[in-house]
Amino acid sequence: MGLTKTYKDGSTPDIVIIGAGFSGLCAGIRLQTQLNLHSYRIFELEPDIGGTWWANTYPGCACDVKSHNYSFTFEPNYEWSKAYADQPEIWEYMRRVARKYNIYDKVRFQTEIKRVQWDDDRQKWILDYVDLKSGQADRTEADIVFSGTGPLRIPLIPKEFDNFTGPKWHTAQWDHSYDLTNKRVAVVGSGASAIQVVPSIVNKVKTLEYYQRTASYVIPRNNNPYNAVWRWMFRNIPLFHRAYHKILYWSSEVLIFSFSTKLKARFPRALMSWLAWFFRFAQIRDKTLRKKLTPTYEIGCRRVVVSSDYYPALTRKNVNVHTEAIAGVKGNTLILKDGSVQEVDALVLATGFQVQNFLPRNFLIGKGGRDLMETWDNGVGPQTYYGLTAPETPNMFFLLGPHTALGHNSVLFMVETQVEYAIKAISYMMKNNLASLQVKEDATNAFMDEMDRKMEGMVWSSACKSWYKNEAGKVTSLWWGSCSSYWRRLRNFHPSCFTGVERV
Repeated sequence: MGLTKTYKDGSTPDIVIIGAGFSGLCAGIRLQTQLNLHSYRIFELEPDIGGTWWANTYPGCACDVKSHNYSFTFEPNYEWSKAYADQPEIWEYMRRVARKYNIYDKVRFQTEIKRVQWDDDRQKWILDYVDLKSGQADRTEADIVFSGTGPLRIPLIPKEFDNFTGPKWHTAQWDHSYDLTNKRVAVVGSGASAIQVVPSIVNKVKTLEYYQRTASYVIPRNNNPYNAVWRWMFRNIPLFHRAYHKILYWSSEVLIFSFSTKLKARFPRALMSWLAWFFRFAQIRDKTLRKKLTPTYEIGCRRVVVSSDYYPALTRKNVNVHTEAIAGVKGNTLILKDGSVQEVDALVLATGFQVQNFLPRNFLIGKGGRDLMETWDNGVGPQTYYGLTAPETPNMFFLLGPHTALGHNSVLFMVETQVEYAIKAISYMMKNNLASLQVKEDATNAFMDEMDRKMEGMVWSSACKSWYKNEAGKVTSLWWGSCSSYWRRLRNFHPSCFTGVERV
């Protein structure tokens, strides 16, 4: 059976997409190609498409998923230059795809959505927004909303650094006007962004003070280039590219077993731990430094980072690694708990993002006037149906929202799976003349019960602090299993899990 592409009267729903990153692009393209629906609109805060790949331009910014596994399956990129693509190459791929499907014509740039509220009487979403160029506020309506804002969007900037009087910026807000040459620079943070930044600036700066609260597990990043022969084969031998993509996908999929704490997963976990240990031992000969960079939690509890130049960068003479907590900031000086002080010229904050508060309070008001973030901010965390929708949000689809991020494979697979499910839901609405679809609470509860049960057997729930967890220590960001298991569950639409309201 094919998809129903219009209501019986020939009309289609009015659809708004929030965000023009990978999620927003995928939603727009599939609405066009699957439902022949071209009347949707995209609201984007920034002046161009790209989302996190537009915002993050710091030195060394790159993807930690293999390039050919980090593109849309319906729009492969045969021209990747190397195994792990840098930010400019990823952004250019996104722009090329957007131009091919005329996405730019659909986007209203530099427009901030201020509030999204469900009108139960009219079965519509009311969106308040501000044009950032003119400052003019306005309002629009939509039958269906895709939320593609993404989790890595709002920089997390600890308050204590407000007192720093010199130049400072978050990695997602890099100040390219400031020349780091021969400057004394501090980098705070030890996650993926910091591990990419440090090797990229260490040869330029005079001294680099590196502040690490928690060490990361690091494994080698073999970033081999794709020469002209490889790229020719990708372009001209479709079976070759498909096979290569499948190898990359499944080699990432099997890594999910390394994140299980069950007895049967002991060998793959031990293998990954040994690889990280041996890599650290081989690259850092200084025992004191190696001890500082050795994690004390289970491997995988925080994101495992791929880098082959991070450890060598930290062994350079102009780098000082600090593991003591920062007690205070005065002027251009950072004061540590052990009493030591470091005066620097510039401060780089690689302190991550507000993943758990990806939407502000009073932004998303759902059915019955319920503030979604207030409802979720109760220690229990987000209550969703496969991270895609919630009982309070009829006709709304979260893309890469709660419970759908990954620690082992490409999130673009998850985005595509979610969009395909939403497309089937919209088709079902039109076929059955429905104004709205709302997931049932019992379906949501059943999913959340399974999520909690399955997550207990994964390393992400063990004792460490990560952006995967909320303040109560509950993992709310990740999907518990493989990408394939997520796809199997969402490959068909589940009408029995939803209630619908007929159009009038």
